[in-house]
Amino acid sequence: MKKMLNNQLVGLLAVFCICLNTVHAETDVIAVIMPKTSKIQKLEKGELSLIYLRKKLYTSEGNRIIPINLTSSHIVRKQFTSIVLGGLPEAQSEYWNEAYYHGITPPHVVASEDAAVKFVEITPGAIAYINACKLTDMVKPVAWISATGIFLQSPPTMQCSE
Repeated sequence: MKKMLNNQLVGLLAVFCICLNTVHAETDVIAVIMPKTSKIQKLEKGELSLIYLRKKLYTSEGNRIIPINLTSSHIVRKQFTSIVLGGLPEAQSEYWNEAYYHGITPPHVVASEDAAVKFVEITPGAIAYINACKLTDMVKPVAWISATGIFLQSPPTMQCSE
C-alpha cells in the first residue's frame, strides 16, 4: 500500500514538473518587445520600471526610448503594471499628474496588442508588452514575464491557441 502511494506521488510530481515547463501563454506570459534592430538584448524589472515611469528616456547608446502602453482596461496592461510598477494603471494617476507638472508625459497608448507590435516594428526605440502568443518575427523579445511576476531567463515553451 505504501509503495503504491509512493508511486502515485512520484507520478503526480512528474506531471507537475512537466506542467511547470509548459506555459499556457494565452493568459500567463508577457513578452516585452523592441524593434529587431535594437541593440538591447535583455531588460530586467528595475530597468523596465524606470522606462515605463519615464525616468529612463535613453539607451546607453543615447537613443530615445519610446514606451507604449495598452489601454488601462486591457488585461495584459493590468498584469504588466502590477508586476513591473507595483499597482494597477488607475492607481498611477497621481504619479502622472505630478510628472506632467514637471514636463514628463506618460507613455503613448495604443488600442490593441496588434497595434503595439506594428508600432514597435516601425518605430526605432519603441518598447511595448504583449501577450507572448501575439509575438511575431517582426519584433524581438527583450523580456519574458510569467503571470506570477517571474522574469524568465529564456523563452518558455508555449501552447498558444489560434
